[in-house]
Amino acid sequence: MFELLWVRVCTDALDVIVGALYHPPQPLYQTAELLNHIEVCVDAVASAFPAALIVLAGDFNTLPEDDVVARTAMCSIVDQPTRGTNKLDRIYVSEPDYTSIKVVTSTGKSDHKAVIAYTGSPLKTANKSKTQLMFRRRSPNQHALFLSYLSSLDISFDTRNDVQTNFDELYQIMLCLLDHFYPQRKITITSTDPDFITPTVKSQLRRKNRLMRAGRVEEAGALAKQVRGAIIKQNALQLRRVNTRKCA
Repeated sequence: MFELLWVRVCTDALDVIVGALYHPPQPLYQTAELLNHIEVCVDAVASAFPAALIVLAGDFNTLPEDDVVARTAMCSIVDQPTRGTNKLDRIYVSEPDYTSIKVVTSTGKSDHKAVIAYTGSPLKTANKSKTQLMFRRRSPNQHALFLSYLSSLDISFDTRNDVQTNFDELYQIMLCLLDHFYPQRKITITSTDPDFITPTVKSQLRRKNRLMRAGRVEEAGALAKQVRGAIIKQNALQLRRVNTRKCA
């Protein structure tokens, strides 16, 4: 009924009991039944191997994290989203033996990210990729300069020209204005960045960090509010896309 497999791994230092779980999005069983089963299994493992490290990991989907922690008395050690904006893939441990957690792009064909838990020196992400994207930074000062310039701008066309020629001329004028007041900038996005990190958000985060280092705390705080709003908006957009795909 439940897709939960337990494996005992024996090492020189200690025994590790690993539980691998898959909880489907629309299970045929009640969630409470699975939580009861997990609780019984963890209690049985702890009684049989009192000195062992217990690890419960897998795709938990919508299984409430607080309920798992309450039933097992284990610690959740994954604090980053693993699919879109959702933390579906989790690791629970009976003892805090892992000092570092990395969420990286999976090497397999999956829209879930992989979670690596380890102890020791920081690891370099082997399959990390970087992409340079173009974006246009926007600020109240840029808007003010643009509107001030537009108030004195006079655009006229030769009526003897055909519509396409005049349209092309207008398009070129608009593009020149855009490039002048909102010039394109480059920024690097990596595969380890969360989905809500857009080029604009990453640029704002970098600027916020520069302001903090310069001691301009109030400006950094105001920018942080903008970033928070942009992240909420991006997460809401991702959620709507997920719901649309489910309905389709």
